Amino acid sequence: MRVLYISEVQWLSQVSRKHQMIRRFPRDWEIMFISPINSSAGDNSFREREERVPAHVRYVSIPLPKPDSYIPPIRSLTRYLTAVGRRRVLRAVRAFKPDVVVCSYIWAAPFVSDIQQMGVQVVYDCNDLHPQFYPCRREEAEEMFRMMTSSVDEIITSSEHLRDECGRGRLIGNGVDLDTFKGRWETPIPEVIVRSRVSDCEDLVVYVGSINDRIDFGILRRILEVFAERHERTGLVLVGRLFDSARPEKTALERAFPDSVLFTGRIAYEKLPSIMSAAVVGIAPFVMIPLTEAINPNKLYMYAAMDLNVVSTPFSDEIRRHEGDIYIASDPGEFASAVEKAIGDDERRRSIREKIALPNSWDKRAEEFAHVLSGLKRAG
Repeated sequence: MRVLYISEVQWLSQVSRKHQMIRRFPRDWEIMFISPINSSAGDNSFREREERVPAHVRYVSIPLPKPDSYIPPIRSLTRYLTAVGRRRVLRAVRAFKPDVVVCSYIWAAPFVSDIQQMGVQVVYDCNDLHPQFYPCRREEAEEMFRMMTSSVDEIITSSEHLRDECGRGRLIGNGVDLDTFKGRWETPIPEVIVRSRVSDCEDLVVYVGSINDRIDFGILRRILEVFAERHERTGLVLVGRLFDSARPEKTALERAFPDSVLFTGRIAYEKLPSIMSAAVVGIAPFVMIPLTEAINPNKLYMYAAMDLNVVSTPFSDEIRRHEGDIYIASDPGEFASAVEKAIGDDERRRSIREKIALPNSWDKRAEEFAHVLSGLKRAG
């Protein structure tokens, strides 16, 4: 089986759905992963993760466009880069001779019919509400999204909302790497915490993920206000890439609560379990907007795998279906109260890994995905 995958890759900041899948596809498969060149070279460095890349996977960066680039000269080259990228993609298809092409990059939609005319079936892996990621060119992005969903042979979505948006497709959700996230264990407190002012906190609450305008900072502020009133010293640790849009909020929280909030920046994927072992609660304080409604959050399964109680806003179906196993709250006051309850709720914590993490392993998800691709090869 030969699979050509067209998608953006950001090895440095995350090990996401596409990486988890291709690492678990059968070892006798040959996989070529084509990614657009990212102007943030560090995010697009395959070398950063070579130790996690199986030998049967190879990577190629090509000049596909970044239509929302903040650099006007690059943005002006979109039409030219699209033409160059199309030629490079089709050349790769001819040379590699894949059985199936998987694409999660909507700006490759104009190439789909060319690939199909070469006798290759195309799958759209819809793992996000992709048009929402291009606010400067929303109409064009929406057009690409609709072109993609109408022209591909099969669609696989990571959430129910995305399947509804696509109008068809098979639901294969997200999951967790159970070999990496094995549950909380006694381990030295990570150096990034030891060096901070939250190091002497009795309890820690953690957020893992991108820190951007999807987060409700009003909720974070209220949590920290409640922590200030608790008899036990309690801290909030936020782990992940900080986006420019969130910098003013970060600065304001650090000034108001210097002893109880820590922004660590990016932490290597392999080191996340040690950070999470120092915490008792994991939070997902997302605002409720169309973009978050489509999210099947990896952090939910990671928190559960690490035996952390979870507190979340009800931003998506995948969160709401776990009501009773996790704490769900909408407004800042309710959310902060739920965090307080979750800190001391050992009974719920003891069962969360079995109820949420174990049924949603990446091994199971990759097996489901591979089954779909194998079926397409046979049908072709």
